[in-house]
Amino acid sequence: MTKSISRLAKYTSIFAGILLICAHALNVGSGEFGSIIGHLLVFIAHLLLVFAFFGLYFYQGEKNGILGLLAMLLGNIGNIIVTAIVYVEIAQAYLKKALPVNNVPVNEPISMFGPLLFVLGMILLGISIIRGKVLPASSGYLLLIGTIVFAAASVMGQYQAAVEVIGAILTGAGLILGGIKIRY
Repeated sequence: MTKSISRLAKYTSIFAGILLICAHALNVGSGEFGSIIGHLLVFIAHLLLVFAFFGLYFYQGEKNGILGLLAMLLGNIGNIIVTAIVYVEIAQAYLKKALPVNNVPVNEPISMFGPLLFVLGMILLGISIIRGKVLPASSGYLLLIGTIVFAAASVMGQYQAAVEVIGAILTGAGLILGGIKIRY
């Protein structure tokens, strides 16, 4: 493991966690489509998460097992799709004419399966961290619980934004804690 990969895992995890918390907090009370700045921060956080997934995977090394590999692959595939979805959400927050983009029949499977793959990847990453015992288990538990809470927010109706913030705080804390504990 090179120092540069450890540094990459450390800083992208920490910054992505901070950005997720800040972004979702900004989107609370910002109307139906959220704030442009909040979505932009979510977008940047998801870009950083691509590197965090790779970095955490390499940092844990042989302790990953098949769960770690699946977490990295599914998480990154889903994360890249989610990044594209968030890009469209930035346009929707800015320009209401962009609303139909996600509802086009070609995009519906992407909009449905991308977030599902990302959530599955995050859950597997949390389990991989808990089982690998390279990073603190509490980091894995925070990722696991935060991801489940965040995913459950989609069925919370008018409380969705508030529940998303709780999920983002837990997930962000897991990323920050995991990043802080990385040594190089």
